Amino acid sequence: MAKQRCVLLALCVVMLAPFAVAGAQSPPLGLNLAPCTEGHAKAPAECGTFGARENPALRSGRVIALRLVVLKAKHASHRAIAFIAGGPGESAVVFAPILADGLFARHIAKLRDSYDILFVDNRGMGGSNPSRCDFAPAADPVAYFSQLWPDKLVTTCRDKYAAKSNLSLYNTDNAVDDLDGVRAALGYPKLVLNGGSYGTFFSLVYMRRHPERVESALLDGVAPPHFQPLPGAPDGAQTALNDLIVKCRLDAICNNRFPFFGQHFNALVQLLNRGPIAVKVWKSKDKSWQTVPLSKEVFVDRVRDTLYDPESAAYLPYIVERASRADFVPLGKLIKVQSTSMAQDVDQGAYLSYSCAEFMPFISPDELKAAAAHSFAGDLRVRAQRRSCSSWNVPPKPPSFNDPVESQAPVLMVSGSDDPATPARYAAAALRYLPNAKQVLVRGAGHATETPCTDGLMVRFVRDRSAKGLNVSQCSAAFTPPRFATSMAGWPDI
Repeated sequence: MAKQRCVLLALCVVMLAPFAVAGAQSPPLGLNLAPCTEGHAKAPAECGTFGARENPALRSGRVIALRLVVLKAKHASHRAIAFIAGGPGESAVVFAPILADGLFARHIAKLRDSYDILFVDNRGMGGSNPSRCDFAPAADPVAYFSQLWPDKLVTTCRDKYAAKSNLSLYNTDNAVDDLDGVRAALGYPKLVLNGGSYGTFFSLVYMRRHPERVESALLDGVAPPHFQPLPGAPDGAQTALNDLIVKCRLDAICNNRFPFFGQHFNALVQLLNRGPIAVKVWKSKDKSWQTVPLSKEVFVDRVRDTLYDPESAAYLPYIVERASRADFVPLGKLIKVQSTSMAQDVDQGAYLSYSCAEFMPFISPDELKAAAAHSFAGDLRVRAQRRSCSSWNVPPKPPSFNDPVESQAPVLMVSGSDDPATPARYAAAALRYLPNAKQVLVRGAGHATETPCTDGLMVRFVRDRSAKGLNVSQCSAAFTPPRFATSMAGWPDI
């Protein structure tokens, strides 16, 4: 699954990079908070940790300190919205200053009049005993241009963290219970769950395990248990690519500059079918170029990453056109930025602990075969992830974990028609188990669907504590696509 994404993923690297949390060798159980401020706005908050048992089934043993921030409501009401990050592997706490300044999830700025906003880094992520594996090392682009999870790096990182943590205990069930422990300690009767991408999966598991503690749920880019997309979502990736080709054809500038975008993309895939291609990569530290082999495994998934956000997808016609002329430098920039950003934004060890136990065991062979047969992505992502999961070696969750989530709680689900990670049809399939839910489909939007229209719907939904009466079709045409790029100007180089 995917993360919460900024307009260009690489632009978020500095902003979202995890920061250290000071703490004792054996953190105390329970809350440890102090007054603080967040963002340039210096919004009043409380910052600190919550000590939780690594193994919740035991009354003794290792305690892990979960990093958290409570952004205080302007008018105290003893109600809270839990902001739940994506991944799995992304920090929630790093979003606190961004939301305090109204730069992301703008509906929350309006709801802060009467809601605290709660940010908790899930176990294994951010500042909560993280398992930070660098699978895109700057000094070794050969590794991350060849494999999504380089075999040697996975084994080394697994050995490092298994020596000091029980990796099998880093999963959604335990993280959900951690959040409920934080809720109880802070005295909130219920929570509004606000999740994007994996955060929607987390929210639905919370709704299953703690139904009486849910006021409502806002879910954006929905990946529901039982209906969650295949890793790499080959069907969603192909749909997003097809729609981008159509958009290019209908855009005067794109069609004039890149009239053969679709054909050239298919030709590039065929070239990679014959083996890796040589790509030049600029090494900023050494101020030199290095030629490295790019595999199809890495190419298809990094293109899918690029399709998450229409702002970054707007560069693809230019990048593909240059590749058709044997100029692979722009393609190398895409691979480098997407790979490096992913490695810095997501704690990859946590991603493997959670996903290898909760997603991979429930893949339907028939569904995978059908989806892969009609997508440029094929089954390469699944094969790569299975290889890494074999090395990571955590036990699978029981079959009941993958049951559909049934809940009476009010739910508002938002989906983008061009989402290559969590296609809208999965949210639609979950609706019959959520009788008080509605789905908003935003045409042309990708994995993140934030618009003034959807922000307004979310605010009304939370205030009313109900999806009844919401006109979900009013936001279907709310998304304005960006202009297509005709050079790499504006694309970061990190």
